[in-house]
Amino acid sequence: MTASTAEFVTRFERPHSAARAVGEPPAHAVPFTVIAVGTAYALLFVPTGIQPDYREVSAAAVLSAALLGLALLWPRYPRIAALGIPLGYIALAGLLRDAAGGSSSGFGGLFLLPVLWLALTAGRRELAAALAAMLAAQAVPLAVVGGEAYPASGWRGAFVITTIAAITGLMVQRLSHEAHERTAQLAAQNERLLELDRLKDEFVATASHELRTPLTSLSGYLEMSLDPAEGPLSPTREDHLRIAQRNAGRLAALVDQLLFLARADSHPLELFRQPVDLTEILKEATETAGPAARAKNISVLTASDLPPNVLADRTQILRVVDNLVANAVKFTPDGGKVRLVTRREGDAAIVEVTDTGLGIPIAEQPDLFNRFYRGTNAVEGTIPGSGLGLAISQVIAEAHGGAIQLESTPGSGSTFRLALPLA
Repeated sequence: MTASTAEFVTRFERPHSAARAVGEPPAHAVPFTVIAVGTAYALLFVPTGIQPDYREVSAAAVLSAALLGLALLWPRYPRIAALGIPLGYIALAGLLRDAAGGSSSGFGGLFLLPVLWLALTAGRRELAAALAAMLAAQAVPLAVVGGEAYPASGWRGAFVITTIAAITGLMVQRLSHEAHERTAQLAAQNERLLELDRLKDEFVATASHELRTPLTSLSGYLEMSLDPAEGPLSPTREDHLRIAQRNAGRLAALVDQLLFLARADSHPLELFRQPVDLTEILKEATETAGPAARAKNISVLTASDLPPNVLADRTQILRVVDNLVANAVKFTPDGGKVRLVTRREGDAAIVEVTDTGLGIPIAEQPDLFNRFYRGTNAVEGTIPGSGLGLAISQVIAEAHGGAIQLESTPGSGSTFRLALPLA
């Protein structure tokens, strides 16, 4: 269920009994009329060995033109068109049936088309009017004309087809009404979910903003407490303060991530574009990840195939690559490898980060760029993280007109591909 569903319902919602007698025509009004009239005339010219009455065919042609004109004029005469087109089509089917030889012509099935259309687009009264017109179109020739064209056995056929039309029309109308009610309920639920999502975003933005000031103060006082100029500290006390400082830094980073996403939701990301050398970006990202990689004996390799420059916000692109490389090191077992590659593909510059890590289960890959999402490998392996890094990276990539793609095989590692437009 998405916001587009709510928009669809808002656009098409109406009391079922009021139908479309007032308001805009259904989107299918003109195509339905054209197809229905074309079908009737195609049936007329099926070889049956019976010479059609061309006077009635001509009268039917005039009626067909009137029906098409009425479909085009629906916005100006909605009340007339809503019921006039189906009833006119019943008259058209009756004329062509008579022109083609009467009850045996095979035109009786055409009476069902306007009934089914009204069952979907109108109320009970309009459907009843169409059924009455359908019954009259069959009964009048049987009662007035008779003879070989309309034998007495035709009453049975008229009764059967009218009964079928009534039952089918009522069933379709009921199902349509239930579907309309369920869609309206889903739309209302979607509106509530959208409102809750908006309130959640506002809360996260407000809470993050309010947390930032005391965190800045806390970090400042911790730094001063650890300054040797403030006096010597016992080893135990210094360890405690450094743990507090480290966790304050992690919390500050989380607050910055939340504020970044809150700003990205409220307005487009501001970019300071300039020519960026991707080789330098890879070099800096490798240096940043170096300590964590060395601690796990992971080799971080880089390769550039005539790396192109891109017109981008250097700080933001470095943030994306830093995040991808940090994730690769984090999810790669001791002694593994991480490979960074830049190259050109058509009109795009590609940055690939490949690892020999745990890989990502196929079922989890579509959710990987969702906010706060943590895969089973991260949860079961107690690997630290907020679940926001990839969401932020995708936002930055899309703001540059690019995207991040993932290829991963569980147990064999993953490759993240950042595609950026060339400068």
